[in-house]
Amino acid sequence: MSEEKLYIPYVELQDVSTGSTPGLYFVKSEYGQTLRLQFEGGRLDEVSTLLKQTVSEETQHTIELLEKKLNDEEVKGIEDEAPELSVNVDDESKQPFDPSSISIEKRVVSMDAIIRRMEQKTIKLNPGFQRKEVWDNTRKCQLIESLLLRIPIPMFYVSADTNDYWTVVDGLQRLSTIRDFVLGNEYLATQDISRKGHGFRLEGLEFCGNLLNGHDMSELPTLYVNRIMETEFTFTIINPGTPEDVKRNIFKRINTGGLTLSPQEIRNALYGGECSILLNELADMHCFKDATGWSVKSLRMEDKELVLRFVAFMLRDFTRYNKSMNVDTWLGDTMMIYNALPELNNRDIKKLVKEGNMAVSDVTVLTKDEIKRSFEKAMLRGRDLFGPHAFRKSMPNYRRSPINKSLFETWGVLLSRLTDEEFERLLSHRDGMIEEYGRYLYDENFIIAISRDSMSKWSVSYRYGIINNLINAYK
Repeated sequence: MSEEKLYIPYVELQDVSTGSTPGLYFVKSEYGQTLRLQFEGGRLDEVSTLLKQTVSEETQHTIELLEKKLNDEEVKGIEDEAPELSVNVDDESKQPFDPSSISIEKRVVSMDAIIRRMEQKTIKLNPGFQRKEVWDNTRKCQLIESLLLRIPIPMFYVSADTNDYWTVVDGLQRLSTIRDFVLGNEYLATQDISRKGHGFRLEGLEFCGNLLNGHDMSELPTLYVNRIMETEFTFTIINPGTPEDVKRNIFKRINTGGLTLSPQEIRNALYGGECSILLNELADMHCFKDATGWSVKSLRMEDKELVLRFVAFMLRDFTRYNKSMNVDTWLGDTMMIYNALPELNNRDIKKLVKEGNMAVSDVTVLTKDEIKRSFEKAMLRGRDLFGPHAFRKSMPNYRRSPINKSLFETWGVLLSRLTDEEFERLLSHRDGMIEEYGRYLYDENFIIAISRDSMSKWSVSYRYGIINNLINAYK
């Protein structure tokens, strides 16, 4: 049978065609060469992988897009950790909040104070927290027009530290727009006072367009400058001393923008810094995308939360996960711990120790490069061992299921700790190991430990014990 043209919704893949057998594809390089590629389960076979390494970067990019397209056709995403079975498991103890430790206040803050904080950098507009849908110029101008017309805007939510630095969790786009208009990016970059107020120009105003379209802040009539600078805002401020669990709980309830913040978006806003940079880099690694079948979304930081679970159990062994823990506490604390490495002696760590959430001796101090090397090793080994079913509850010869968070974190951590010789022995016994592992995927207790109740102390200990024993039996 002659090869058939393959419809792929990427401009770069218009010269890709299918062969006469399943998984066979032909890719034309920019030099007119036709490459014969064989895919198995959405992945290049060994010969095709070697062939890919011999071609130009442009052709390699084309092949990677084809890999992504084939993976897009299968089940995507991360599995919800919703209840699956009505089996009783010992309840974990829950620690109630102490009302006396919660300090939250509502405060009226003037525009002058906001601008001063922006110039001092004592209000943190965390760029890593911004979602993909960053405001366009139309929405920015609409906000500025609201200020000009003295129309009240929604409340802002911030968290204050002991030095009275504010971290913005809700209202980031509005405050960024105010900064970009009132101060201007050029002034912020150069601190040249003559450039202050030369931000973006107003356009498309509904009520003030005839008068103010085309103006930046420096060109506004005095009447409108005063209207902006005399604006007062309402802030809800969570003061230092408030437990971290309470902070996260409060921000879970925030929904002023019509889209509830995801848990990882909240953590990223509260604890950002070096850990957010690390998570971005890990989630962007090709080995991660390949091991997860290009199926984990980045829009709501799903990918960042997934890799954070790996980092969490790398820095602290699963045996340190206790009954008072929940996944939100464990992951939030991990971000603070990483940000405090290597000394582990800042005020956040002292607070966690005081609250009983950790002991410094529990932490394995790792460098960024060490974590990245371990993560890469885990992803490559997971893919080598399970192919397209890596970190999923599905098995070879069955339809792929979504990524399972618990399997991702548990297999990832344990595989990363094996020596090369141990992993080679495990790989040589792959068939026997997978056959035995498959029986656990139908075991009632194991299903609970990776699904319904996956982040209870019992579940964490149980699944790590099962998988660790399985690896030890075959390595």
